[in-house]
Amino acid sequence: MPEHKGISCELHIDGQKATEYQTTQTGSICSSHVISQEDKLFSFHLNITSSTLGSVPRLDLELWADGEKLDSLTFTETEYVVDDAQILDSTNAVKVVKLKFAKLETVDAKMANLEARQDILQKLGTLEIKIWRAHHGVTQTNSFSYQKQPSMNPIHEKSIKGQEVTHCTKLAHPKTIKNPSSLGYLTRKIDAYETPWVTFIFRHASKSLLEAAEIIPKVPQPARVEAESLSTKVKAAKSSTVEEKPQLSMETSSPLLTAKRRRMEDENEAQSGRLSPQDNMIKRPRYKIRNFRKHLPGDS
Repeated sequence: MPEHKGISCELHIDGQKATEYQTTQTGSICSSHVISQEDKLFSFHLNITSSTLGSVPRLDLELWADGEKLDSLTFTETEYVVDDAQILDSTNAVKVVKLKFAKLETVDAKMANLEARQDILQKLGTLEIKIWRAHHGVTQTNSFSYQKQPSMNPIHEKSIKGQEVTHCTKLAHPKTIKNPSSLGYLTRKIDAYETPWVTFIFRHASKSLLEAAEIIPKVPQPARVEAESLSTKVKAAKSSTVEEKPQLSMETSSPLLTAKRRRMEDENEAQSGRLSPQDNMIKRPRYKIRNFRKHLPGDS
């Protein structure tokens, strides 16, 4: 995602930066499409320029997936990674969970607990990072409440008919936090809650669906057919040349001339169309950014 207001946000899937398609920027909202990779973990890597943090002492962040809030944080670092969420499950246990792509399962039968909230149905297959500017000072509170685990109600297939959605976010590898702290931080936002300073939106779906929707280009297949056809024509031309070559007389087919001809042919073959060794790919060393997670229950 391109830098906006001094902040850039990248989606990494299985440790690699995801390729983004049809990136747009409207006002304070940046959005793009990415390919869902089933059962792969993903994370968000944020980079904030020092000049931005010079004028904005603190940033508040909320992580949303499929229309539901998963976690809220506050930080003052120039580099920040969001690769998990802390949630309160149905047994009131606090757990740390990783984020993973999963195939969206639908049902075709009428059920009492079907998902009917339009703000959820319309944002399936969507990841959001919302950021607000905040004052540097914080107030510590001992009544911090963790975000409840999403309901995960069944989705009826007709409720998403016509939508470009194939995958959703699954909470994976849960680890229970023993004796979770009730301490949190209250911050004072500079921006109104309804209008975040910057919002990054990643819409994801399968490669085949994005190709069908012409969001990403299809790999051209005719090129391979043309290459095979050209190869066949070259082989046919060589065969025809050999058949039409006249018989040489005894004088022109002496051992010396034959040796010269053979050597010239060998040299021609050595110079014709050989690929040079590929350059070694230079990989930038990976590094970890320590996350100082400070939970954000809300404005004071």
